[in-house]
Amino acid sequence: MSKALCCYAFETLINKLNVLDSQSSKHSMKNYFDILQENIHQLPKQAPLFITWNKNDHLRGCIGTFQNLPIESGIAKFSISSALNDPRFPPISKSEINSKLSVSVTLLENFIEIKDYYDWTIGLNGLKISFNYDNEHYSGTFLPSVAEDQDWDKLTTLYYLLQKAEFSIAKKNVEGFYKKGLKEGWMKLSRYDGVKGHLDYDGFIKIRQMIDKP
Repeated sequence: MSKALCCYAFETLINKLNVLDSQSSKHSMKNYFDILQENIHQLPKQAPLFITWNKNDHLRGCIGTFQNLPIESGIAKFSISSALNDPRFPPISKSEINSKLSVSVTLLENFIEIKDYYDWTIGLNGLKISFNYDNEHYSGTFLPSVAEDQDWDKLTTLYYLLQKAEFSIAKKNVEGFYKKGLKEGWMKLSRYDGVKGHLDYDGFIKIRQMIDKP
């Protein structure tokens, strides 16, 4: 998928944190599409999206939205919020903007509500769950790459999806819980596809320097 989108996520963050000197100009998303000779028109104008930051291949922040947003403004917004406002992690600091940091941009598509909790494919589909239980609302999601990256089987993924939604349950009861919720209709489970791009900081800087060359 597009490296230009990943570059723009980095561009937004380094400008927010004032990483570069004052003489360096800010580059637009179009600058990156042009220098990489990528076709911006091959992407949807709007899409749900998630931005994921990793440091030494460990999660450092991930936030996104299931709403359709214009690609450029969506990346600008969530590259900052995922880096600085993920409540699971301290904000990414200026000193962390180095070769150990990488970003992934995932555009989401093809949402399908499923009635069989095993009707999805590891490495291909993400999952989204939503339900009410004992007068409390629970929701959570895993992007398509999560189960594969963690080497989880389907049952383990479904168990951790409930944990992600902050719902506690013993793993031995997971299948029965999904079966009951989906059959009775108080649980909604959807699968979706994701188009993912990934880039590390060194790769970003090399591309940025191509734009800066006179």
